[in-house]
Amino acid sequence: MKLSRYRLAFLAGFLLVPGMIWGVQVRPTLDERISFMQRQENAKTVQAKNSQLPEQRDALRDMWTEFLPVAEHALADLATDLNPHLIQKRVFAAAAELDCQVRIQQKPSLENDTSVRFVLTGEGRYSNLVKLVDQLEQGQHFVRFEKVSLTMPTRDFSSPTASSGGGLVRIAAIILIPVCPPASNP
Repeated sequence: MKLSRYRLAFLAGFLLVPGMIWGVQVRPTLDERISFMQRQENAKTVQAKNSQLPEQRDALRDMWTEFLPVAEHALADLATDLNPHLIQKRVFAAAAELDCQVRIQQKPSLENDTSVRFVLTGEGRYSNLVKLVDQLEQGQHFVRFEKVSLTMPTRDFSSPTASSGGGLVRIAAIILIPVCPPASNP
């Protein structure tokens, strides 16, 4: 069976025209439909999540209402509890700046005494230890020295250049940290 040119052109056109219509008009429309359906599903998901927001907000408000009195009670003495730790950190930082070696131990509190006391021991050059005491007394942390003693190094008189203790002055002090006054609300 021999196909004529006209039949061949008709068959080619019969297959090509619908294929072009499918490729140019129908396929992009199908892609747009799929994209639209995905956006619609996303919108439904967002809408479902947004409908839960008022419930979550109310639950958070209730939890905050329960938590607030507990937090205020726990944080009421924050300045009193935190101040000694900050002062210890300041003492160590100041001592490191001045090339002094210090140790701090908390002293047991006296009955009905709200102040905190520490025993400070260490060694360094005399001028550096005096600067350390001055920085702590004049600083913003309200450190007060109840007792300070500086012990000069003892000289070994059997040798003209040698001294025991390496020539460092020793400090022994009692530091008083008063209770912080309550912060005033503006």
